[in-house]
Amino acid sequence: MADDYKPVRTQDGSRVYSITSLYDGGDGARRQAVQWLDINAKNLCLSEYTLLSEETVPIMNRLGEVTSSRLIWEIECKGQSAAPPP
Repeated sequence: MADDYKPVRTQDGSRVYSITSLYDGGDGARRQAVQWLDINAKNLCLSEYTLLSEETVPIMNRLGEVTSSRLIWEIECKGQSAAPPP
């Protein structure tokens, strides 16, 4: 989850959010993380959004083995909505 989902305002007044989801190496885990991020992005924007960037960051244990991954999306809300959620 992003910290308090505070948007960054662009020059044209658009809202840009960074949102994250953790997933493990299980079958379909990344797909579920993508679905969750899509739902979360739509809820944050109260409208459609544009995916600006996507990054996967591996989380490793002390032995250097990947135990899970963090999927990070940067999104820009499309259209005008009333106000960002609290």
